Amino acid sequence: SSGINAEYGNQVEGKYPVRLEIPGIGGNEGSATVLEVGDAVRELKVGDTVIPRFAGSGTWTTHKVVSEQELKKLPEGLSVAASAMFAVNPCTAYRMLEDFRPLSPGDWVLQNGATSGVGRAVIEMCRARGVGSINIIRDREDAAAVKSELISQGADAVFTVSERSELEQFCRSNTPHLALNMVGGRETVSLLKCLGEGSNLVTYGAMSNSPMVVPFGPMVFKDITLNNYWMTRWTRRFAGSVAEASMFEQIAEWFRTGKLTPTPHEERSFFDHEEAFKSAFKRKQLFVVERTLKDSRAGSSDFLVTL
Repeated sequence: SSGINAEYGNQVEGKYPVRLEIPGIGGNEGSATVLEVGDAVRELKVGDTVIPRFAGSGTWTTHKVVSEQELKKLPEGLSVAASAMFAVNPCTAYRMLEDFRPLSPGDWVLQNGATSGVGRAVIEMCRARGVGSINIIRDREDAAAVKSELISQGADAVFTVSERSELEQFCRSNTPHLALNMVGGRETVSLLKCLGEGSNLVTYGAMSNSPMVVPFGPMVFKDITLNNYWMTRWTRRFAGSVAEASMFEQIAEWFRTGKLTPTPHEERSFFDHEEAFKSAFKRKQLFVVERTLKDSRAGSSDFLVTL
């Protein structure tokens, strides 16, 4: 199965660093079951669950022939949805919580974009580690319901972007020293104002589609370090490393024990791709191969979603 992520729109527009040859098969995220192996294959066997080793592999397809070097084996015991979403959002959340400053139980993390796949993973991972999470969501008619949903998922506090004074007041007594910035633009200012001295602000997205605003005062007088993170770059550097294996095992354990859950999503046949793309920014969309093959429209041929 394979999902639709926000960066795919940027890829189509030619704004994403990982470019696709056109025509080509879309999709960076997804999992598959090994059906057959060649004589030279050593690490994988029939029945293993695998994910692409690198981005841009083209996961919107029911079947594919690839070399062993292009795949990574996932730990056992994961659901179809957890396997399909494993490589991008959970790993991004894990690395940002792990790599930029030490976190101990009782510490606080601040983030915007809290309803995203990464944002929800951050909430659950913080809860699993005993770390508090302060979360910002956009202004919306169902804000109260969304706040309740995130709190039930493990969030300690949730504020809308217009509740700046309430957010700042909360952070005075629960001061975060790590902020995760998915939105960018002027919303960056709210994060900077709430951080304590000597903090880190990690930017990993720009969903506002506007330049990031970084005022002189909060950054310099509070000695805040600006960092950036891109999962694709980390994977290129550390694929096959002990750090990657350790991350996979921890994330898999959280999934197996229910401490980490797949992003709320809709499962679809590949044949429903037009509706899936239309709905992708409202709710996570997951193409499921089994559903596709059972689709009455499948016929006798495999199905590819191409760009």
